[in-house]
Amino acid sequence: MEQVEETICRWSARLAAATYTWLTTIAAFDRRQGWAGIGIRSCAHWLAWRCGLDLRTAREQLATAHALQQLSAVRAAFSTGELSYSKVRAITRVAGPDDEADWLRHARQTTASRLERLVSRHRQQTADPAKLRAARKLALRANPDGSIRLTATLSPDDAAVLVAALDAAGTSLESGRHTVPEQSPDAAPAPTGLPEDGATAHTPRGQIRDADALIAIAEAFLHHGAPALQDSPHSLTVHVPTTGEDAASGPSSNTDASDHDVPRNTQDDHGSLPAGIAAVTGWSIGLPGRMVARLGCDALIRALITDRENNPLHLGRRNRLPTRRLRDAVYARDQGVCQFPSCEHTKWLQIHHCHEWDAGNGNTDIEDLLLICGAHHRAIHDEALMVRRRADGTVIVRAPGGRTIVARGGYGLTA
Repeated sequence: MEQVEETICRWSARLAAATYTWLTTIAAFDRRQGWAGIGIRSCAHWLAWRCGLDLRTAREQLATAHALQQLSAVRAAFSTGELSYSKVRAITRVAGPDDEADWLRHARQTTASRLERLVSRHRQQTADPAKLRAARKLALRANPDGSIRLTATLSPDDAAVLVAALDAAGTSLESGRHTVPEQSPDAAPAPTGLPEDGATAHTPRGQIRDADALIAIAEAFLHHGAPALQDSPHSLTVHVPTTGEDAASGPSSNTDASDHDVPRNTQDDHGSLPAGIAAVTGWSIGLPGRMVARLGCDALIRALITDRENNPLHLGRRNRLPTRRLRDAVYARDQGVCQFPSCEHTKWLQIHHCHEWDAGNGNTDIEDLLLICGAHHRAIHDEALMVRRRADGTVIVRAPGGRTIVARGGYGLTA
């Protein structure tokens, strides 16, 4: 069996090296357009025709082959059979000449499936929030029997809100039931086996339950209407690992730590909160840094301090969320209107910190707070806009490129 094991490993390296030769060859073939001919649309089309590849597989291999040309260290490891095609495919989705050494180190130290998850999380956390927002859509299609099919694409934070709302509505619908409903034939089947490379395993959801919950959400909106000033539904938990010395001298379960015991939030080079992960009923969603900053603008932020073994030591709180009295004062001062220049929205309003708040900076006082509608609140953080309110009530918005927008007529002046 040891000889069989050695033979398998040796052939695995040979297959990886042969795959490297295959990819470099088709990349050169594509660059020279050797596939061009009557009725041939692309190199992937030619590979599907001449080599029997699935069209999707052909496109994936071509993308990997072209990306490899910029990654000399990965090419070297791949050509000797050190890396499998699965690992190389994952690396080429995110790596560049500047960081390929880091990704190569990850590939050598972990399995292909874990590397895929790491790449997926990296892509989620480094995505452009503005592009994610622009890609949102909802399609309605009528079926022959009169039913309607809904297909939606949402940004990660909006999707998290929707999933949480569906769960809350579903729980409220079942609150009066005394028996557990049987599994519906239309419910999502339980997953079988391991997920494919790059796939994320989620807890199966009851499709009929979610459909009923969606209708309940719609009926609740028709009954109550749009809110004027929203309360933030988010709560951000910053996980802070400690060393052995910190754990020994830091807060414990027997003592209550004051606000001064909560460590300062780490920041990136742009001064915004770091990228993070949103967890909603088993779903793990990676969030870009600017999206985390927006969610933390008017939400409760708390620090979870853990030891080396990830055991929780203290869950602290920071008193930075505006009180109801302060929120009402901001609402009255800004006359219940979004303060973004030229915006007149009076519904779905939120409180924005003009100076981004973290554990050591930013004030929660009326001079630093502004009434902003949800759409412009997202734009401020997603597009890195700087918003300031002058003493005379004039609101100024500055874009990273230097463009400035000033509210006309002094919106927000105290009556």
